Amino acid sequence: MKIGNELVWRILLWISLALFVALYIFDPTKGIGDEQNRQLVRMAILRISAIPAIVSCIAILRLRLCARPRGKNFAFFLPAMLVALNNSPWLPLADGSAVWKGNAAIGLLAIQVVGVGIMEELAFRGVLLPLLLERFGRTKKGMWVSVLLSSAVFGLIHFANLIEMPNLAAVLMQVGYSTLLGALCAALLLGTGNIWYCVAVHTVYNFGGGLNTYFVEGTVWDLPTVLCTVFMAVAVFCWYLYLMLKQKPEDLPVFRKKKEEKDGGENA
Repeated sequence: MKIGNELVWRILLWISLALFVALYIFDPTKGIGDEQNRQLVRMAILRISAIPAIVSCIAILRLRLCARPRGKNFAFFLPAMLVALNNSPWLPLADGSAVWKGNAAIGLLAIQVVGVGIMEELAFRGVLLPLLLERFGRTKKGMWVSVLLSSAVFGLIHFANLIEMPNLAAVLMQVGYSTLLGALCAALLLGTGNIWYCVAVHTVYNFGGGLNTYFVEGTVWDLPTVLCTVFMAVAVFCWYLYLMLKQKPEDLPVFRKKKEEKDGGENA
């Protein structure tokens, strides 16, 4: 990267951070009367406003996160997407345990989950995971440590939700399933080298969770849903464990060019 280009990215980084802080402090959603809509809009604004800062970090660090799709990627992607789809209330709606209460704000939910999916995946899988892998080494041990640490940080950061949702039990549950989702997406990125698979899984998962929270009433977690979820979780866990144990360190994605490649590119 040329020095001039890097300067532009650094300027964009600081401008984006300043904008994010301003939007957080001077909440532009205070005038929205409906609390549900206000929460959705606020979360969407904050997450989307953070994306330029994270993209700037990726550019400055020269990370490569969009490997060309390959056929074997589906062995990683499809099971993860099944887990994400299972987070939707399709079973309780089908058996009558829950009913659709409807809301015109479903479009806001869609915008919000896309913003969250892009921002969080770029930050935790797009930046943190490659840096951890670089720090701990492209070995079996380094791979496992990087996956576990990045997913743990992703889960623990959700304790910040206590600021706007002072419900410890609910936040603890968020921390738990966010850690598991983080591990799933970390394995997905290491298997495919493409961050957009992770964004898709994260977005669909959050959309299903939003439907459960805002648009469905009744018993969402009925017995068939619990049994289906447990069976799928165990099956997918075993499948990913097999894929990760099978993964060779030399087959891991190269997220950042070696120094000599960078220098060669800059001198060309």
